[in-house]
Amino acid sequence: MATHEERVKRAGRLMAEAGVDVLLLTKPANMFYLTGDGRLCAYAMISQGGKVALGVPQTDVKDVKAVARFDHIVGFEDEVGMIHSIAHYFEHLGILEGTVGLEYTFLTQSMMGMLTHPHAKPEKVAVKDDDEITRIRAAAKVADAGMKAAVEAVRPGLTESQVAGEAEYAMRQAGAEEFWRTYVSSGPRTNIAHGLPTLRKLQAGDLVMIDVHPIVNGTVRTCVAPCAWASPRPSSRPPTTST
Repeated sequence: MATHEERVKRAGRLMAEAGVDVLLLTKPANMFYLTGDGRLCAYAMISQGGKVALGVPQTDVKDVKAVARFDHIVGFEDEVGMIHSIAHYFEHLGILEGTVGLEYTFLTQSMMGMLTHPHAKPEKVAVKDDDEITRIRAAAKVADAGMKAAVEAVRPGLTESQVAGEAEYAMRQAGAEEFWRTYVSSGPRTNIAHGLPTLRKLQAGDLVMIDVHPIVNGTVRTCVAPCAWASPRPSSRPPTTST
Protein backbone atom coordinates (compact mmCIF):
# COMPACT_ATOMS: atom_id res chain seq x y z
CA MET A 1 0.00 0.00 0.00
CA ALA A 2 2.93 2.35 0.67
CA THR A 3 3.87 2.32 -3.02
CA HIS A 4 0.36 3.27 -4.06
CA GLU A 5 0.23 5.97 -1.38
CA GLU A 6 3.33 7.59 -2.86
CA ARG A 7 1.91 7.32 -6.37
CA VAL A 8 -1.31 9.02 -5.30
CA LYS A 9 0.65 11.85 -3.64
CA ARG A 10 2.76 12.33 -6.77
CA ALA A 11 -0.39 12.36 -8.91
CA GLY A 12 -1.79 15.08 -6.64
CA ARG A 13 1.32 17.22 -7.13
CA LEU A 14 1.15 16.80 -10.91
CA MET A 15 -2.57 17.61 -10.86
CA ALA A 16 -1.89 20.82 -8.94
CA GLU A 17 0.73 21.84 -11.51
CA ALA A 18 -1.70 21.14 -14.36
CA GLY A 19 -4.68 22.82 -12.67
CA VAL A 20 -6.69 19.58 -12.46
CA ASP A 21 -8.95 19.17 -9.44
CA VAL A 22 -9.85 15.51 -9.80
CA LEU A 23 -8.94 12.54 -12.00
CA LEU A 24 -11.64 10.15 -13.16
CA LEU A 25 -9.96 6.92 -14.22
CA THR A 26 -11.63 4.01 -15.99
CA LYS A 27 -8.71 2.14 -17.58
CA PRO A 28 -7.88 -0.95 -15.47
CA ALA A 29 -4.11 -0.48 -15.92
CA ASN A 30 -4.16 3.10 -14.61
CA MET A 31 -6.50 2.26 -11.75
CA PHE A 32 -4.19 -0.59 -10.78
CA TYR A 33 -1.12 1.66 -10.90
CA LEU A 34 -2.57 4.15 -8.44
CA THR A 35 -4.79 2.01 -6.22
CA GLY A 36 -3.62 -1.59 -6.47
CA ASP A 37 -6.76 -2.81 -8.23
CA GLY A 38 -8.04 -2.33 -11.77
CA ARG A 39 -11.02 -3.96 -13.47
CA LEU A 40 -13.59 -3.34 -16.17
CA CYS A 41 -16.88 -1.59 -15.43
CA ALA A 42 -15.30 0.29 -12.53
CA TYR A 43 -13.74 3.70 -11.88
CA ALA A 44 -11.39 5.54 -9.53
CA MET A 45 -11.62 9.21 -8.61
CA ILE A 46 -8.40 10.78 -7.33
CA SER A 47 -8.65 14.25 -5.82
CA GLN A 48 -5.83 16.76 -5.90
CA GLY A 49 -5.68 16.41 -2.12
CA GLY A 50 -4.96 12.68 -2.38
CA LYS A 51 -8.37 11.21 -1.63
CA VAL A 52 -9.22 8.03 -3.54
CA ALA A 53 -12.85 7.11 -4.20
CA LEU A 54 -13.64 3.83 -5.95
CA GLY A 55 -16.77 2.61 -7.68
CA VAL A 56 -17.06 -1.07 -8.60
CA PRO A 57 -19.83 -3.61 -9.32
CA GLN A 58 -21.60 -4.49 -6.08
CA THR A 59 -20.41 -8.10 -6.38
CA ASP A 60 -16.77 -6.98 -6.44
CA VAL A 61 -16.67 -4.74 -3.35
CA LYS A 62 -15.29 -7.36 -0.94
CA ASP A 63 -12.63 -8.46 -3.43
CA VAL A 64 -11.48 -4.88 -4.07
CA LYS A 65 -11.41 -3.98 -0.38
CA ALA A 66 -8.86 -6.74 0.21
CA VAL A 67 -6.26 -5.33 -2.20
CA ALA A 68 -6.89 -1.67 -3.03
CA ARG A 69 -5.77 1.61 -1.50
CA PHE A 70 -8.87 3.78 -1.08
CA ASP A 71 -10.62 6.26 1.18
CA HIS A 72 -14.14 5.60 -0.07
CA ILE A 73 -15.68 2.71 -1.99
CA VAL A 74 -19.18 2.15 -3.34
CA GLY A 75 -20.81 -0.73 -5.18
CA PHE A 76 -23.38 -0.26 -7.95
CA GLU A 77 -25.79 -2.54 -9.76
CA ASP A 78 -25.93 -0.93 -13.21
CA GLU A 79 -24.79 2.03 -15.34
CA VAL A 80 -27.33 4.38 -13.81
CA GLY A 81 -26.06 3.49 -10.34
CA MET A 82 -22.51 4.08 -11.56
CA ILE A 83 -23.34 7.58 -12.82
CA HIS A 84 -25.21 8.42 -9.61
CA SER A 85 -22.23 7.31 -7.52
CA ILE A 86 -19.84 9.51 -9.52
CA ALA A 87 -22.13 12.50 -9.03
CA HIS A 88 -22.28 11.72 -5.29
CA TYR A 89 -18.49 11.54 -5.06
CA PHE A 90 -18.09 14.99 -6.62
CA GLU A 91 -20.27 16.35 -3.83
CA HIS A 92 -18.64 14.18 -1.15
CA LEU A 93 -15.15 15.34 -2.17
CA GLY A 94 -16.29 18.96 -2.12
CA ILE A 95 -15.76 19.46 -5.86
CA LEU A 96 -18.80 21.44 -6.99
CA GLU A 97 -16.85 23.31 -9.65
CA GLY A 98 -13.46 22.66 -11.19
CA THR A 99 -11.46 20.77 -13.80
CA VAL A 100 -11.79 17.02 -14.33
CA GLY A 101 -9.10 14.89 -15.92
CA LEU A 102 -11.18 12.28 -17.77
CA GLU A 103 -10.02 9.10 -19.49
CA TYR A 104 -11.78 8.43 -22.76
CA THR A 105 -12.69 4.76 -22.44
CA PHE A 106 -16.22 3.46 -22.02
CA LEU A 107 -16.99 6.53 -19.90
CA THR A 108 -16.72 9.41 -22.37
CA GLN A 109 -17.27 13.16 -22.14
CA SER A 110 -20.71 12.85 -23.71
CA MET A 111 -21.72 10.32 -21.05
CA MET A 112 -20.59 12.72 -18.35
CA GLY A 113 -23.57 14.87 -19.35
CA MET A 114 -25.65 12.16 -17.72
CA LEU A 115 -24.45 13.48 -14.35
CA THR A 116 -27.16 16.13 -14.63
CA HIS A 117 -29.66 13.69 -16.18
CA PRO A 118 -28.56 10.29 -14.84
CA HIS A 119 -31.51 8.41 -16.37
CA ALA A 120 -30.75 9.65 -19.88
CA LYS A 121 -29.52 7.15 -22.44
CA PRO A 122 -27.08 7.86 -25.31
CA GLU A 123 -29.08 8.25 -28.53
CA LYS A 124 -26.31 7.32 -30.93
CA VAL A 125 -26.28 3.70 -32.05
CA ALA A 126 -23.08 2.39 -33.63
CA VAL A 127 -23.78 0.72 -36.99
CA LYS A 128 -20.95 -1.56 -38.11
CA ASP A 129 -19.75 -1.53 -41.71
CA ASP A 130 -18.74 -4.65 -43.63
CA ASP A 131 -15.07 -4.35 -42.67
CA GLU A 132 -15.91 -4.04 -38.96
CA ILE A 133 -18.22 -7.04 -39.16
CA THR A 134 -15.44 -9.07 -40.76
CA ARG A 135 -13.06 -8.04 -37.98
CA ILE A 136 -15.61 -8.90 -35.28
CA ARG A 137 -16.15 -12.35 -36.78
CA ALA A 138 -12.40 -12.98 -36.92
CA ALA A 139 -12.01 -11.92 -33.28
CA ALA A 140 -14.96 -14.12 -32.32
CA LYS A 141 -13.23 -17.18 -33.79
CA VAL A 142 -10.14 -16.42 -31.74
CA ALA A 143 -12.27 -15.97 -28.61
CA ASP A 144 -13.93 -19.33 -29.30
CA ALA A 145 -10.50 -20.99 -29.55
CA GLY A 146 -9.46 -19.48 -26.22
CA MET A 147 -12.67 -20.50 -24.51
CA LYS A 148 -12.44 -24.06 -25.84
CA ALA A 149 -8.88 -24.39 -24.50
CA ALA A 150 -9.86 -22.93 -21.13
CA VAL A 151 -12.86 -25.22 -20.68
CA GLU A 152 -10.80 -28.26 -21.67
CA ALA A 153 -8.16 -27.27 -19.12
CA VAL A 154 -10.60 -27.09 -16.22
CA ARG A 155 -9.84 -29.87 -13.75
CA PRO A 156 -9.09 -30.17 -10.04
CA GLY A 157 -5.57 -29.16 -9.06
CA LEU A 158 -5.04 -26.55 -11.77
CA THR A 159 -4.97 -22.92 -10.67
CA GLU A 160 -7.18 -20.18 -12.06
CA SER A 161 -4.04 -18.58 -13.45
CA GLN A 162 -3.12 -21.77 -15.32
CA VAL A 163 -6.58 -21.95 -16.88
CA ALA A 164 -6.21 -18.32 -17.99
CA GLY A 165 -2.79 -19.18 -19.40
CA GLU A 166 -4.24 -22.02 -21.48
CA ALA A 167 -6.83 -19.64 -22.93
CA GLU A 168 -4.31 -16.94 -23.74
CA TYR A 169 -1.84 -19.38 -25.29
CA ALA A 170 -4.57 -20.76 -27.57
CA MET A 171 -5.73 -17.27 -28.54
CA ARG A 172 -2.23 -16.16 -29.47
CA GLN A 173 -1.84 -19.30 -31.56
CA ALA A 174 -5.14 -18.43 -33.26
CA GLY A 175 -4.08 -14.86 -34.08
CA ALA A 176 -4.62 -12.66 -31.02
CA GLU A 177 -2.30 -9.66 -30.78
CA GLU A 178 -3.13 -8.85 -27.16
CA PHE A 179 -5.86 -9.24 -24.56
CA TRP A 180 -8.16 -6.92 -22.71
CA ARG A 181 -7.89 -8.96 -19.53
CA THR A 182 -8.68 -12.64 -19.06
CA TYR A 183 -10.88 -13.42 -16.10
CA VAL A 184 -11.08 -16.78 -14.35
CA SER A 185 -12.74 -17.25 -10.97
CA SER A 186 -13.75 -20.47 -9.26
CA GLY A 187 -15.74 -21.79 -6.33
CA PRO A 188 -16.69 -19.02 -3.87
CA ARG A 189 -15.02 -16.40 -6.11
CA THR A 190 -17.61 -16.81 -8.90
CA ASN A 191 -19.86 -14.19 -7.28
CA ILE A 192 -17.36 -11.56 -8.49
CA ALA A 193 -18.34 -9.80 -11.71
CA HIS A 194 -14.74 -9.57 -12.97
CA GLY A 195 -12.60 -12.09 -11.12
CA LEU A 196 -8.93 -11.72 -11.93
CA PRO A 197 -7.25 -15.15 -11.97
CA THR A 198 -5.44 -16.13 -8.79
CA LEU A 199 -3.34 -19.09 -7.64
CA ARG A 200 -6.43 -20.71 -6.11
CA LYS A 201 -6.54 -24.37 -7.13
CA LEU A 202 -9.74 -25.68 -8.66
CA GLN A 203 -11.57 -28.29 -6.61
CA ALA A 204 -13.91 -31.06 -7.72
CA GLY A 205 -17.43 -29.69 -8.09
CA ASP A 206 -16.33 -26.06 -8.43
CA LEU A 207 -18.23 -23.71 -10.69
CA VAL A 208 -15.70 -21.85 -12.85
CA MET A 209 -16.35 -18.47 -14.49
CA ILE A 210 -14.25 -17.76 -17.60
CA ASP A 211 -14.24 -14.47 -19.53
CA VAL A 212 -11.85 -13.85 -22.44
CA HIS A 213 -11.25 -10.69 -24.50
CA PRO A 214 -8.80 -11.22 -27.39
CA ILE A 215 -7.71 -8.28 -29.53
CA VAL A 216 -7.51 -9.19 -33.22
CA ASN A 217 -6.76 -6.56 -35.87
CA GLY A 218 -7.60 -3.87 -33.33
CA THR A 219 -10.98 -5.44 -32.52
CA VAL A 220 -11.94 -6.82 -29.10
CA ARG A 221 -14.34 -9.73 -28.76
CA THR A 222 -15.80 -10.97 -25.47
CA CYS A 223 -16.66 -14.60 -24.77
CA VAL A 224 -18.02 -15.71 -21.38
CA ALA A 225 -18.62 -19.21 -20.00
CA PRO A 226 -20.21 -19.28 -16.52
CA CYS A 227 -20.80 -23.02 -16.23
CA ALA A 228 -17.60 -25.02 -16.58
CA TRP A 229 -17.44 -27.66 -13.85
CA ALA A 230 -14.13 -28.84 -12.42
CA SER A 231 -14.55 -32.59 -12.52
CA PRO A 232 -11.75 -35.16 -12.77
CA ARG A 233 -10.87 -35.89 -16.38
CA PRO A 234 -7.81 -37.10 -18.28
CA SER A 235 -5.68 -34.27 -19.55
CA SER A 236 -5.48 -33.96 -23.33
CA ARG A 237 -2.12 -32.28 -22.90
CA PRO A 238 -0.13 -30.82 -20.01
CA PRO A 239 -0.60 -27.15 -19.10
CA THR A 240 1.39 -24.78 -21.26
CA THR A 241 4.73 -23.84 -19.73
CA SER A 242 7.43 -21.43 -20.81
CA THR A 243 11.03 -22.52 -21.20
